[in-house]
Amino acid sequence: MSQDNPDAPQPLSEQDTALSRELAAVRDQRHRLYLKLNGSLKALFSHCEWRITRHDNGMTELEVICPSMVVYKRLLQKVIMIQSRLEDTVRIKHTKFTLCYPPNPQAYYEHEVTFQQWSNTNSYDEDEEF
Repeated sequence: MSQDNPDAPQPLSEQDTALSRELAAVRDQRHRLYLKLNGSLKALFSHCEWRITRHDNGMTELEVICPSMVVYKRLLQKVIMIQSRLEDTVRIKHTKFTLCYPPNPQAYYEHEVTFQQWSNTNSYDEDEEF
């Protein structure tokens, strides 16, 4: 009689463990971003489908899918604030923010900030006095 049970839990593979760590990191990042949003942004985000994806090249992407054109337009007015909150939650300053309302192909906003762009806007002159 065989003891093999295909429904029994299998030991975790290295890939399973890596995926589990990645999922936990993205979940933590999503939580940190949500905590950085003000009350009105939290209310708007609660109506949307939104996710954070970390890519192999180091980029962190926030994609927000709006349920209506009204929500899309309100979030579009706050893109700079949303982008800065996203950048505050990542170590590597390579981010991409996408905002869309799928039924309307013109209701699409995308902005990507690379490390080089971030460092150019946040650099200081070494000769400056503080």
